[in-house]
Amino acid sequence: MGIVSTLDVAAPREVAVVRAPVGRRRVIGGLTIVLGLFVMLAFGFGSLAGAHSQFTFTPVNTSSGAPWNLAPLTVLTRWWNLGLGLLTVGLGVETWIRRPAGALVRFGLGGVLFFIALLLWATRQPGPSPVSSLNFTSVLIGSLSIAMVLIYGSLSGVLCERSGVVNIAIEGQFIGGALAGAMVDSVTNSFWLAALVGIVVGGLIGWLLALFAVRYVADQIVVGVVLVTLMSSISSYLNIQVLAPYPNLNVGNQPSNVALPLLSKIPIIGPALFNETVFFYAAGALVALISFGLFRTRWGLRVRAVGEHPKAAESVGINVARVRYTTVILGGAVAGLGGVAFIAIQGQFQPGITSGLGYIALAAMIFGKWKPSGAVVASLLFGVSAYLVDALQNENVPIPTEFMTMFPYVVTIAVVAGLIGRVRPPASDGVPYHRD
Repeated sequence: MGIVSTLDVAAPREVAVVRAPVGRRRVIGGLTIVLGLFVMLAFGFGSLAGAHSQFTFTPVNTSSGAPWNLAPLTVLTRWWNLGLGLLTVGLGVETWIRRPAGALVRFGLGGVLFFIALLLWATRQPGPSPVSSLNFTSVLIGSLSIAMVLIYGSLSGVLCERSGVVNIAIEGQFIGGALAGAMVDSVTNSFWLAALVGIVVGGLIGWLLALFAVRYVADQIVVGVVLVTLMSSISSYLNIQVLAPYPNLNVGNQPSNVALPLLSKIPIIGPALFNETVFFYAAGALVALISFGLFRTRWGLRVRAVGEHPKAAESVGINVARVRYTTVILGGAVAGLGGVAFIAIQGQFQPGITSGLGYIALAAMIFGKWKPSGAVVASLLFGVSAYLVDALQNENVPIPTEFMTMFPYVVTIAVVAGLIGRVRPPASDGVPYHRD
């Protein structure tokens, strides 16, 4: 109570002109309408009248038990996409007229409908694509795998920035965790030990970030970029000098899935949500644990106090430097575990294997407004777009993948600009603290 009251008194009062929430909801409705019209014009009328698309629902890897059988679904591409576009327009019109509090949720539903329409259009026959059908369950599994890694990274960012330290080094922590995890698992054949080592490596990188940012008051963004560059260079050097001549240190093991009884048998979502590795379930547990810790415990109150108003926090006896050190190290450990989770999906380590996922995770954190739950929603949305870039490219679907690659960053810019909601980072995020 003392911290809260002190922050309330000591925090400076700033007068800012903020666009009314009602206006932002209308902007969201307008964007949803535009999205629906695009689906109708590009994916609906852009398909021949007799073109059809087919979805199958059986995952490729059924070693842990196949789900209950679901027959393939064949639909007329044009009419389904016109229907999906019309439904999206309807969501936008309803948002524009009623301006509900859940406007952003409706925009998210419109995004889901957009991706479904994109898949229907990409696999239509006759059409330019050689792919005659698409395994929807496999797409869902692949998207959730990428989203899982993004969740680890965005949670790392939430922890660090809630304490007032910008963590641009998530990409470097991913690289360190992936490299260490690949080598340790190859030697010990144990992903438990690999996860432990990945946590330690990520924590060490977090300690370096905290050392320069907190003790030496260096520019946090510059330090983060330097750490990413350092880890990229180290991983390239070790790949050439160690992993290439000793392939037994990079065998590409993958952990077994843990199927939950009955739930894993549910068609479509069963294999995607309930027949996953331990890393997937651990990501969900971390979301709940970090959410509870940040917003329901004294530790979380101290972290948020340090990130909002460190001087007021110190006035009630909180050691600002200690809180920032421990939180940034913890955030680095979470990202390091995410690197091990990524290598558990991909198998062998290769330089550049993370492909900028650390930066996308940072974008997911901003989109989620520095909250674990919001970061999860953004990670799911960005995970779908990131997976489709590779999936559509590998299947020779004639879609410019550059547009899909830009999607997370374009959405993040829209969020930061205030087009679809007010975004306010912690007040002292990225601001060095000097004791008087």
